[in-house]
Amino acid sequence: MIMRRFFRFFTIVTFSVSTLVACGSKDDPISNSNTNSNSNTDNPTPVSTKPSREIQQADEFSLYALSSYYLWTEEINKDLTKLDPETCTDPISVVKEIRYHANGKEVDHWTQLTNDLKAMTSSVEGLGLTYGYDLQAGRITNKDGAYFLIVCYVTKGSPAEKAGLKRGDLIMTIDGNDITSANIYDAFNTEKVTLGIAHLTEDGYLGAVENEVSLTAVDMWEDPILVDTTYTIGDKTVGYLVYNSFDVKSMETLPDVFRKFKEKGVQELILDLRYNGGGFVKTECELASMIAPYASVAAKDIFQTEVYNKILTTAWSDEDFNTYFDTKFEYKNENYNISEDISDANLDLKKIYAIVTGGSASASEGLIVGLTPYMDITMIGQQTYGKYCAGYMLPPSSFSNVQGFDYSRIKNWGIYVMVSKFADKNGNNQAMPDGIPVDIEVEDNVFDGYQIGDENETMLKAALQAAGKVYTKAPERSVRAIPTEPLEHGAPKGILINNHRPLPSFSKLPLR
Repeated sequence: MIMRRFFRFFTIVTFSVSTLVACGSKDDPISNSNTNSNSNTDNPTPVSTKPSREIQQADEFSLYALSSYYLWTEEINKDLTKLDPETCTDPISVVKEIRYHANGKEVDHWTQLTNDLKAMTSSVEGLGLTYGYDLQAGRITNKDGAYFLIVCYVTKGSPAEKAGLKRGDLIMTIDGNDITSANIYDAFNTEKVTLGIAHLTEDGYLGAVENEVSLTAVDMWEDPILVDTTYTIGDKTVGYLVYNSFDVKSMETLPDVFRKFKEKGVQELILDLRYNGGGFVKTECELASMIAPYASVAAKDIFQTEVYNKILTTAWSDEDFNTYFDTKFEYKNENYNISEDISDANLDLKKIYAIVTGGSASASEGLIVGLTPYMDITMIGQQTYGKYCAGYMLPPSSFSNVQGFDYSRIKNWGIYVMVSKFADKNGNNQAMPDGIPVDIEVEDNVFDGYQIGDENETMLKAALQAAGKVYTKAPERSVRAIPTEPLEHGAPKGILINNHRPLPSFSKLPLR
């Protein structure tokens, strides 16, 4: 079972067990906590090196996908032999190993083979089992192996919200036990969990467990629209939207938010993407078409353009590689039948403020890249993640027309494969290679004592000040903002699904 959402990791250096004073580590023992070794070295069990037929089919499937659709097919061509169906026994690991590197550095962090495509797809679509919260993890360094979790936000109608959890709550125990590398992921990868809740004391110490809450995971859609409201600054109305995922269903709900903004006369927009790791191109384009200047949308100007490998570029020699602003959007599959007319939801904006962090990736970056030529964008927060390409979720049936290819044993497998790089209408992409820099630097301070949407919350306050709001003396907390490191959990971090152009039939493409 794969539970959705990932949590961010940081180090808490302490002089007493509970004092919060400093931070910042990319080395995480949690990631190595599941490493096992075979202690029976005297009598090793014979292991067959011949791949099973299922694994052989997975090898073939991965080879087909990477040899023609992959953005960096030419660059990894020499490594494709590692997916030989006669010898490769672990295609999931091999795909991760051979995805594109340059100068010893991994460039492609996202292409991923899975043996549970349904779970991965559901996660990207905002569906699946969840407790409905997003967490950060902290390590108390002077107490060996000790961790705690802090709630960043909870989603509407979720088990976490119904249990009364909110941003800033500290989780000190899981199922009555102290949090260690051995059980920390039980906050996600279980169907039931009991959490010991504490809060910061006024002088910035970790408090003791005050109460326990029990959660049962539910299969639900998590609404990515966390907050939508407006603020009056002088003689102008500024909209505020906290948007956490470019999922499919929000194509139906976003237009209503913008119609409400339009009714209230919103002239500028604060778009909070701090926790948005990406999603679907079509949803991204819909949101862009409600933000961009009306004249550009009415004219269906270019929102983005895409770059593919030589094979697909040749196969699509007669295709238009551009994505355009529009007023009508459709999406249909086994879960959705969406048809939206957003012609009455465009705000005709000239100015937005984008709140971003290292957790803002892929479609979040693509939105900013595509809008930049059309409007003034002030970037607030931390440099974005640097996911500048789009992929496809490919099932094995993508290759059912290949003579001799049998995918009967790998119906549950799939691959999220990078297919294209996005750019603005002029071919520029400021997300390459390491993310979009910010104009105003401010950290996401989960410890500041304010809920997202409160005018004193650290990142929103910076955005409102940039928009012209003048603050008098505001309440201050003694705990400093702490930088975070995202951990991948469930679907690969930085998802951008290119779902507006069907891939050409594999039978029409050359096989290397």
